Amino acid sequence: MKDPSKARLALQLFGTFFLIGLFTFGGGFSMIPLIARELIDRKKWLTEEEFHEDLAFAVPIPGPNAVNLAFLAGYRVAGALGAAFAAFGCVLPSFLVILGIALGLSPYFATLLAKKFFMGAGASAVGLVAYAFFRLGRGSFRDPKTLILGILALALLAFGLHPLLALSFAVLGGLVYDWARSRAR
Repeated sequence: MKDPSKARLALQLFGTFFLIGLFTFGGGFSMIPLIARELIDRKKWLTEEEFHEDLAFAVPIPGPNAVNLAFLAGYRVAGALGAAFAAFGCVLPSFLVILGIALGLSPYFATLLAKKFFMGAGASAVGLVAYAFFRLGRGSFRDPKTLILGILALALLAFGLHPLLALSFAVLGGLVYDWARSRAR
């Protein structure tokens, strides 16, 4: 590799996403606030706007949201190597946990202590997702149009519409709104 700083950043991305993946329960959405805190607040690798752009691309494309976000953010920070290392760091903890379960830990999950642990982990995952909603919503709803489109997308999702279709309708709604405003001038 010609740029040693990118290689160093790629390793740091791997470590960051590995730790996030290792200590987060509840799936990809519960990882988003931790990813934001690490990449924006602590490491200063991304701005809030860059994070929102990456997240906007990560959610509707196929695959786990957190892995998609890791890949996009890793690419933004350190190119293709950063994307690969960040995505691998995000996936590896889950793989190791599943491997551990497959190798014989599953009987221990029936214990009272394990049940209480997972009950608490599930509740904290809901809190993390709610925090992600409020943190990202604060920067996303900049004017009445974006607020209305966000509410529209939420309503469409609540009625069972596929997230990609809800996103498409919100984008189309934004385009129609902007077109109507330009015609009114």
